[in-house]
Amino acid sequence: MRKTVLTLMLAASAVTSAVGAQTPATPPPPMRQDANRVSTRAEAIAQADARFAQMDTDHDGRITAGEMRAYREALHDRMVASGRDVPVPPPGGRKHDGMGRRMDPNGDGSVTREEFEARALKRFDRMDANHDGTIDATERANAAEMRHVDRRERRDGVTPPAPAPAQ
Repeated sequence: MRKTVLTLMLAASAVTSAVGAQTPATPPPPMRQDANRVSTRAEAIAQADARFAQMDTDHDGRITAGEMRAYREALHDRMVASGRDVPVPPPGGRKHDGMGRRMDPNGDGSVTREEFEARALKRFDRMDANHDGTIDATERANAAEMRHVDRRERRDGVTPPAPAPAQ
């Protein structure tokens, strides 16, 4: 009798561990960057490629408005589940309900990996004030302040000043 019980317990344990090994692992939480860390162009491209792969659920090399909407909803759900403050959508609906001209520059209704990378590199170059190929803590802080100013100006209807000529 003891041999039978022991055998059944070992079999149940083996089945449980086999089933546990087959269940997919939950994805890791998004990487939070240290504010003092230095970022490079190569890292910006790698991050853009990783985000593109997350968004391109049908793996056809293009992100459609539906895939982008689903990604944003999943991101929103993760923020709610983690207890973070979630921005309240503006009256009249959610912002970014599909793809805008900035995301889809050629207007074909989808974004390719190349278009996605180009946008990420444009953002990187805008933040890289001294154009040394890296973004340090000072440049990161300046970029955050510029974003806040741009948003305030757009919200208040003020036209931003023209950029200073390069010297």
